[in-house]
Amino acid sequence: MGHNPKDTYVISKYIDNPHLIGGKKYDLRLYVLVTSYRPLKAYIYQLGFCRFCTVKYNSAVSELDNMFVHLTNVSIQKHGDDYNDKHGGKWTVHNLQMYLEHTHGKRSY
Repeated sequence: MGHNPKDTYVISKYIDNPHLIGGKKYDLRLYVLVTSYRPLKAYIYQLGFCRFCTVKYNSAVSELDNMFVHLTNVSIQKHGDDYNDKHGGKWTVHNLQMYLEHTHGKRSY
């Protein structure tokens, strides 16, 4: 039995008031291995990362089509004027943790 496109779903909700770092949106890329669902057993790979937009967040209607404000994908951000080839607009999860602890206190996240 072949794959039926009607069986494919993408569910997402746009967050209109996202947490920002340096005024920019970011997302987390975490790798999780689930070995069992009953009972749930999952392992998180420690070397995940977060990706940043190159342009500061702006919720104005005029900016809704600005991919550099809203989408963190490197394949998009690398074409922006402010893209940094050295670090690629990424932080390690460890660097994110250090930032959050410094700005919000240890274990506040």
